[in-house]
Amino acid sequence: MLLNEIADFLSTVAGLTTVDIRKGGMPATPDVVMVVSEYGGSPPDLGFGVSGIQYEHPGLQITCRGAAYDYTTPRGYMILAYQALSTVQGTVLSGTLYHLVRPVQTPFLMIRDENQRCVFACNFDVEKVPS
Repeated sequence: MLLNEIADFLSTVAGLTTVDIRKGGMPATPDVVMVVSEYGGSPPDLGFGVSGIQYEHPGLQITCRGAAYDYTTPRGYMILAYQALSTVQGTVLSGTLYHLVRPVQTPFLMIRDENQRCVFACNFDVEKVPS
């Protein structure tokens, strides 16, 4: 599904093999981690003369955290994910057709946690066939 397809894309196609990619939520450890999460997006498109959902529009958030006091590394990983996901246009990921993965904004520093680890984030609008 969405999280598996995007995580696989980031680790294989985008070349983010040196960062641990998790799905759904930020773990306490390891320090350096990228997380792929989904949130409510836009309503699905229904077909004209075809029953059911034709295209889904889920919201996607990528977050990346670094080691204590490290601003550069998590930001760098976040920029790589941002640039790679922006190339997904008419792309099949794990058998699912993705029409578009569009960034909502440029990556930003979301928070510096209680352990002084920077967490960067970027949100994306996705248009895809149901998976």
